[in-house]
This record gives sequence, structure tokens and C-alpha cells, in this order.
Amino acid sequence: MEILLLLGIYCVELVCYQVVLKILFQVEVRNRKWMVLGGVLAVVIGKISVDVAGKNFLITVSVIFLTFISLEGGIIENSVKLILIILLLVCVEGIFVYPCEKVFGFLDKSYVEHISYLVAKCCTLCSISLINVIKKKVIQFKKIHINSFIYFVIGIIIILMLICLGILKQAILYLPNHRYIIFCNMVTVAISISIFLLVIFVVYIKNTNERMEQLLKTERLLKESQVNYYKRSLRKEADTRKYRHDMINHLVYLQEILNKDQTKTAQRYLSNILGGFKKIQSIYYVTGNEMIDIIMNYYFGMLPKDVEIIIKGRSPIEFDIDETDICTIFSNLFQNIIEEITENHIKKSKISIEIHKGRQYVEYRIINTLSAKINDNRINKHGLPKSHKLNKRNHGIGLLNVKTSVERNYGNFKWYQEENQFIVCIILPIK
Repeated sequence: MEILLLLGIYCVELVCYQVVLKILFQVEVRNRKWMVLGGVLAVVIGKISVDVAGKNFLITVSVIFLTFISLEGGIIENSVKLILIILLLVCVEGIFVYPCEKVFGFLDKSYVEHISYLVAKCCTLCSISLINVIKKKVIQFKKIHINSFIYFVIGIIIILMLICLGILKQAILYLPNHRYIIFCNMVTVAISISIFLLVIFVVYIKNTNERMEQLLKTERLLKESQVNYYKRSLRKEADTRKYRHDMINHLVYLQEILNKDQTKTAQRYLSNILGGFKKIQSIYYVTGNEMIDIIMNYYFGMLPKDVEIIIKGRSPIEFDIDETDICTIFSNLFQNIIEEITENHIKKSKISIEIHKGRQYVEYRIINTLSAKINDNRINKHGLPKSHKLNKRNHGIGLLNVKTSVERNYGNFKWYQEENQFIVCIILPIK
């Protein structure tokens, strides 16, 4: 009977580890030949002259060992995985151990510990299986706001820890033994430290999550911008090749009409040639920094053809800031310009980019036509224009992101308006 119970404990615990591996790390044990050995170990452990608690412990150790040698990967990586799995299972199992001991306390003394231990393991397996089902539903339908759900769960954990801390402090008042009081005070300190570390961890996760979202947004934008960049570059190269192919004929014709002293005709013809060349050049705009050029041309490709674009002060520039910040700054600025012009259908609109490069810093002065004057009631608490869009949650934060990114890199940001123009000046460090 005892050996059958030990085999049952082994099988249930082994399945628990398999399920948690799949939940936490999406890993399935492929090398299952070692698992058969566990059944033999359970029989051997049943014959050893050790108490019931010792045999249950040995079964758990054998499951951990066999799971470890069955995993693919490095020793450190697998060790970390198993430590996390053990912590999770111990916590879940701790919920059921005490109730099971009370429920099965009336059974035969020789088997009660095995039976209660097995039932606690079965309850643990049911719980983690339920967690696995919930996880699949969340991934499949994506109807739950994951971040909010995580913060909600962590909030419950902190509240429960605070309740335990309060109960423990009250219990100290009724403890007669001085050693118990010292032990409870140590546990109180440990819980307080744990709550503090958990709060710090939540803040860290929140900041990391926001950073990752920004990185993913930047990556998507750069991919789309690069595709647009190469399309425009290929188009410009093809048009330039055609124009260069016809240049000899143009020069021969110019020579002929100049020999005939037809100066005005030559001037008109030359103006047409230069106009065509400028048209080719205007297909792709250049500032001097490849990333800015890619982002700028991506957004400027959405503009109507009648928009006048002027770039002054082109110069090779290498920033002394992170590329994601460069993308954040200029993508938000250019996106705001495009939305202002296209959504308000501004006629005879104009965009001007002035670049002033120094030894340690570079200044960008970006000017665009404004549809209407920005009144004081349209300025938010950060001193920036409010968004006129209905979706305030996802709009109206572009300039704030720009300002934050610039100032984080020890630069300078300011904006103002003159007549019907919106002007942004940013100063950034360069190498």
C-alpha cells in the first residue's frame, strides 16, 4: 500500500513540474527515458527504513533531479528554472497541506501522512492546471489587460502581506515566551522588507514595460521607414540614370543654339534641365543624419505635393545619444507636422528645417504652417499644446515625449508660435 502511494505521489509531482515548466517557460521535457527510472526509485524509497516525511522528501528530490537531467540547456539556466518552479509549487502546495492533514487525520496512522501528502499534491496539480487554462484563454482571446491584471495580483499580494503583518504584531502581545517574541519580531522585519522590495520591483517592472513598448514602437517605425527609404532611393537612382543618359544630347543641343547666338533660348532650355534635376533631388530630403533622414522621408512621403519643404544647414551629424531617443524625438515632431497639415487641409503650407552645428551641440529649428493660433486654454500643465483629438489617452503625449527625451540627454527644448507658424527648437549633444 505504501509503495502504491509513493508511486502516486511521484507521478502527480512529476506532472506538476511538467505543467509549471510549460506555464512559466513554454518548455516541454522531450527526453522522457529518465522518467521511467523514477518509478523504480519510488519502489526503492518505499523499502528504505526512513520515516514517512523522509520518504516523501526523497520522492520530491528524485523528481527534481530527474527533471533537471531531462531538460535541455545549460546548468545555470536549468537551475534557475527549477528554483522558480520549486518556489511556485511550495507556495501553492502550502495552501492545501494543513486542510488535508485535518481532513485525513482520522485514517490509519501509518498511511495518513502519505495520503494527505498525495491529496495536497493532487490539489496543487488541479490549481496549476487551472492557471494553465486561464493563461491559454488570455493568450487566445487577448481580452484581458495583462498589465492591469498583473498589478492587480501584486496589489492583492501586498495587501495579504500587510494583513499577515498586522496579525503577527497583535499575536506578539499575547505570547508568553520571550524567544517566540524575538522570532516573531524577526519575521515582522522580514515581511516589511519583502513588501518594500515588492513595491520596488513593481516600479521597476512598470518602467521596464514602458521602455519596451517604446522600443517596439521605435522598431516598427524604423522598419517601415527603411522600406520607404529604399524605395525612394531606388526611384531617385533610376531617374538620375535616365537623366544622365540624356545629358549628352542636352549638351549637344545647347552647343548648337549657343553657336547660333540664341542666348535666351539656351537659358530657357538650361532652366528646364535644372528644374528636372531639382525635381529628382526633391524625391529624397537630406539633413546629414541617416536615421533622421529615414524618419523624415517616411513622414514627408504622406504630404500633399504642394507642400513646400526647405532644409538649411545640411551637415554630417553623429549624435551622442541613444538611437531610440533620436527616433522618439524626430518621429513625434514629424508626425505632429504631418497631422497638422493633412488633417486641417492647410493650403500653401510650408515646412522648414534649419540646422546649426557647433562643436559639442547641434540645434534643430523646425517650422511648420499652423492652422490656427494656440490659445492659453490649449496649453497643458507641462507648458505644451493640448491635443485636439478625442482619444486623449493615446494622443497629446508626443511633444511631452520629445521634451522628456531631449532633457534626459542634457539637451534643450522649447516651442513658440509666430503668426501662422509653429516653431520647435531643440539642442542635442553630438560626438
